[in-house]
Amino acid sequence: MLKFVAFALFLTVVSVSGEGCCAPKQWESLVGIQNTTAVDGMIKVTQTYAMESYDFDRKKIAMVFPTEGFRMVQDYDKKKLYIIAGTYCSAIPWPYPMINCIPENATLLFSYEMGGSGGLMVNQYNLDAFLHDFKGSMQFTDKCIPVSQQQYFDSYVTMFGFTNVTTGIKDPSVFDVPSPPCPMDTDIDNVLKPLLFEPAQP
Repeated sequence: MLKFVAFALFLTVVSVSGEGCCAPKQWESLVGIQNTTAVDGMIKVTQTYAMESYDFDRKKIAMVFPTEGFRMVQDYDKKKLYIIAGTYCSAIPWPYPMINCIPENATLLFSYEMGGSGGLMVNQYNLDAFLHDFKGSMQFTDKCIPVSQQQYFDSYVTMFGFTNVTTGIKDPSVFDVPSPPCPMDTDIDNVLKPLLFEPAQP
């Protein structure tokens, strides 16, 4: 289950919209996250939020989880995901590309006006273009600002909502990782499970 959650968090940083359109190279946002699982006919819903900092120039993304007391740093040059909580630190392989512009194979599913006439124009795209074999959708304004994302995988549904998006990075230290480098942990479940969500399965 947590492998899925990690992929979901990765996708929240892909902020592109409109054919040939690219997002700002530096932006920050408050991200609301809701994860729903179905196990043995029972529905479990967990909610949290994070402050996300996206920096395409540094090739890094940071997500700070205030209520859980940890942060994640994705370093796309080193191809590692770091999880840092107090003096604890672990690194996980992260072999994904950092995307700043919409993939050519992304399908525009439809466009709509949020809030009615004179409201916010939103474009919705298929998720498979951003992460192969994952089902769902991503929504962005016509100015390439993320709005929301829905992701479906097996018995899990994860939803993201982006608010208060601003350009620039207020505090670059969110991208810092401890030195010497964190030890590697190839089992992402063992790293994230005690930090983010309660176990969804026995």
